[in-house]
This record gives sequence, C-alpha cells and structure tokens, in this order.
Amino acid sequence: MRSFLIGLLLAGALVAPAAAQTSPTVKPVDEVKRIVEQTYNVQVLRVTEAALEDGTAVYKVAAMMPGTAGNAAFMVNTLTVDAATGLALPPFRHHAAGYSLPQGGSYEPNRTSNNPAVARGHTWR
Repeated sequence: MRSFLIGLLLAGALVAPAAAQTSPTVKPVDEVKRIVEQTYNVQVLRVTEAALEDGTAVYKVAAMMPGTAGNAAFMVNTLTVDAATGLALPPFRHHAAGYSLPQGGSYEPNRTSNNPAVARGHTWR
C-alpha cells in the first residue's frame, strides 16, 4: 500500500511539470500595450483583463487613433487581444453553421423622444 502511494506521488510529480509547460503563459499588461501600439500605430488608453465564452484569457484594449489619421483622428476603438500572444482577435467567430457576432451592444437605431431626428419628424426607413 505504501509503495502504491509513493508511485502515485511520483507519477503526479512527473505530470505536473509537463502540464505547466503546455499551458499558455499570459503576457503582462505592459507588453501587450507595447505590442498593440507598435502593430496598429495607436495610443493605448486602457487595458482590462477579460475572458471569452470558452474561458480563454484575453485583454480588452481601448486604443485611440493618432491626430494625423484624417477623418479617423482621435477615434477610440476597443480591441480584444489574446493574452498569450498579444495579437488582436477577430470581432466574430466562425462556426460550421456560420458565425457568431460579439455579445452586448445594440444595433437598433435610437428612436427615443430624446433623439433630435425624432423631434424633427424624421421618418425611419
């Protein structure tokens, strides 16, 4: 019985380092900020930790375009960046039956009475 327990402990000791080597490491926030700024020529305003639906660790990066970007000057976008690689992820995921859009947000036009277009009597088409 004692040799059986020692064997289990040794087997666990051999498997643990292998599992630690295969798990992806998360890049620090400063490195992700540097990668995004150099890759996309933007100024990173904020980096927050998040997770995808499948549990993958990601960063949500708020990035501002430079003042020399023409009509897009000072425009702020939020990128979803893979925490292991520092590369931006696509805004939707491909599946066998199509793709899924990101969750959250509304794509409906603003039809409230506070909208100036509604006050002018604008007809929505």
